[in-house]
Amino acid sequence: MFLCPKCKRLMQFPSCEFCGNEIKKINNIWQLSDMPDIITDGEGDKYIGYENIGDSYSGNRKYLIEERDALFAKEVAKLTGDGVFLDLGCGDGCFTVPCASYGTKIIAGDISKAMLSILQEKAKRNHVSLNNVTLCRMNALDIPLEDESVDTVVCNSVLHLISNPQKVLSEIHRVLKKGGAFICKDDQPGRKNDSCYDNSKCHEIVNAMYSAYWAKLKERNIMPIKYSWKFDRAKVCDKLFKDKNEMMIERGNAYEIPLKHGFLPRFAGRGFSDQAGVPDEIHNHIIQELMIDLKNKFGDDFLDIVFKGIENNLLITVYQK
Repeated sequence: MFLCPKCKRLMQFPSCEFCGNEIKKINNIWQLSDMPDIITDGEGDKYIGYENIGDSYSGNRKYLIEERDALFAKEVAKLTGDGVFLDLGCGDGCFTVPCASYGTKIIAGDISKAMLSILQEKAKRNHVSLNNVTLCRMNALDIPLEDESVDTVVCNSVLHLISNPQKVLSEIHRVLKKGGAFICKDDQPGRKNDSCYDNSKCHEIVNAMYSAYWAKLKERNIMPIKYSWKFDRAKVCDKLFKDKNEMMIERGNAYEIPLKHGFLPRFAGRGFSDQAGVPDEIHNHIIQELMIDLKNKFGDDFLDIVFKGIENNLLITVYQK
């Protein structure tokens, strides 16, 4: 079912009988793309991979299986059945790992080797076998799979990182079998998700840090990288796919997380996509300055401030080919 990255023909994986290309396997990851992790210049398609973001993307929770992700993965496993699930832009394995616990056959693809390594460590720490999972370094803009070869696809938190998200959706449609499903996860505010907590101090600190950070960078002519943040996925999918079904999983659990365990480790670790173009040395220097400034303004224990909230409901949209 794999296409040769060089000649684009169907290959007897991991060797191509047509051009002689041999796919390398490094750290249990098949190397199905030699494209860079990130492309932000030039006239072609641009995208942000998470190679330099991986360790900080989920803050201190990168090896945890979140309950809402496990619930979504359970639905994906049901829809996939005995077929094949493509987790495109699988990241740290938030869906691949819980889905693998059901024995689902999975192709987990990402442009970032770092994220794929975190996925493997997450599976190990949660005692989940990856025997049915094929880990691949691949590019979502050029999926190395033959037409109509997989039963389900998830492409979560990826489209906004790409300058041409329509191309990714066309690729997803191409590799899905007829009757196959593109499964999307979205948060929807629940009835209880009102302003029942006073998080004003937390918001004040986060806004102060974010605003000051980018103000200092703009003085150095460094701007945040943003691509398709306003892309209308539903509009494109409604034209591409035959049917659409939605289901809501109600949540509403209360949670709380201090800044030092949530926002700070991700932001200070350069774990947000709009920070991808900030050089390490400049980033680290500015973060050090900001920490001093914020301590002076909000006190030495400002990172102990806790954000309290109510979980959003989970909306699952299934587009069928």
